[in-house]
Amino acid sequence: MRMLFSFSKSWDWACKDHLYQALKETLPHLIVELWENLHLTQLSKKVREMLRVIEEEETQCLISIRNPSQMTPKKDPDEGEMDGDIIPLKWQKPKGTEDDFWGPTGPVATEMIDKDKNLYQVHFPVAGSYHWPNTGLHLVVRKPVAIEIEFRSWDEFLDQIVPQQSWMVAGPLFDIKAEPRAVTAVYLPHFIDLEGKHVDVSWFQVAHIKEDGLLLEKPDRVEPHYIVLENPSFSPLGVLLRIIHTSLHIPITSNVLLYHRLHHKEVTFHLYLIPNDFSIRKAIDDEEKKFKFVRIPKPPPLTPLYVGSRYTVSGSQRMEIIPEELELCYRSPREPQLFCEICISCMRTRIRLHMKNKEDGTVVWKALVKSGDLSPAATLVPPALPDSWHFVEQHQEQLVARVTPVDPLLDKLHGQVLSEEQYERVRAERTDPDKMRMLFSFSKSWNWACKNHFYQALKETLPHLTVELWEKWGGGD
Repeated sequence: MRMLFSFSKSWDWACKDHLYQALKETLPHLIVELWENLHLTQLSKKVREMLRVIEEEETQCLISIRNPSQMTPKKDPDEGEMDGDIIPLKWQKPKGTEDDFWGPTGPVATEMIDKDKNLYQVHFPVAGSYHWPNTGLHLVVRKPVAIEIEFRSWDEFLDQIVPQQSWMVAGPLFDIKAEPRAVTAVYLPHFIDLEGKHVDVSWFQVAHIKEDGLLLEKPDRVEPHYIVLENPSFSPLGVLLRIIHTSLHIPITSNVLLYHRLHHKEVTFHLYLIPNDFSIRKAIDDEEKKFKFVRIPKPPPLTPLYVGSRYTVSGSQRMEIIPEELELCYRSPREPQLFCEICISCMRTRIRLHMKNKEDGTVVWKALVKSGDLSPAATLVPPALPDSWHFVEQHQEQLVARVTPVDPLLDKLHGQVLSEEQYERVRAERTDPDKMRMLFSFSKSWNWACKNHFYQALKETLPHLTVELWEKWGGGD
């Protein structure tokens, strides 16, 4: 090869293209690797330039680019140690959010299948423990599995509890569907505060909604924020708390939700006090969006609050508040929730809001709202950048049209990315394009590791197509 390249100094562009085509035909895997390295080097330059701009704006950076040669080498879990000057492909992906499950391989995206039913689907790529921060749900699975999760409403079933006044809803109602025995444990969130020792853990029960009625089950464990069922069977299920004394006030963890809408110089706020229940929070979010109100993130109350207690709302400047107090109570997500409407005709640069216990005047929640919180920029969501897409997402249309045969690719994904059910569903499609469309329908819930596995399988089964797609992608840069 050294002798060959010694002659290349006199070649024109056509001769070099001819060598490139010969390499493509004889060593396609090598060409793919060279394209990957070229793409990573270009990405490294883009990232360094972006960080240079951020430093000029005096924003604190976690990555120093002033002396790239002294950067700590990055570790890639699949490839071992990498050069400090090369940025791994995984840096391209958007960071996980609270809307994702978090597990052994990092964030795993959830897909909303039916918005009206609050029905989600997620595909766990490996065995392990997965936590959904936005909802509090926590699942432990023994193998890769696809799971459907629907949020149901308690008011459909509460009339089956006798006597109803002896029980209190203590968390969301989940309808989870999974392959039998795939889930080894489920951690159901509850909003009862256990720190004050006012509640006995023996009062907790799990309600299973069966076709023939409601069944109560003792949990395997009760933890500060969860009850745990091991080797669960699934039907709609959630946490109930038995009320031993009707006069006893139950301490719970709660949330304050604050929404605003600008109209000329007037600002209107809606303020809610609710149990820490994702299904209620989402119902309020959806309702407020209908009227163009935007939520302003604020911290929860300072201490646990008591169900049935009342709290007054006040502010630091002249404002109209109707009503001036709120009761902390559980209302089904289907019901209208209690809130205060706060109107300010001309807001200053900042205001303070307070919530106090009506009985003793103790401040239980306070927040500072600045004019910057109300700017339109604070409510905009930046569009996803093409550079944050994975290779397989960039070329989905081409892959659907041109991957043939599909079955060797599926065999490499079976058990690693695809469950048995998903594998059979893809194979059942009649044509290769239909198989690829079905395959990509599952990809919406894949994390970055699953997409990388798909890419590696593509490289091994169809290297020439992979080279061609790299050429198009590289040319587009």
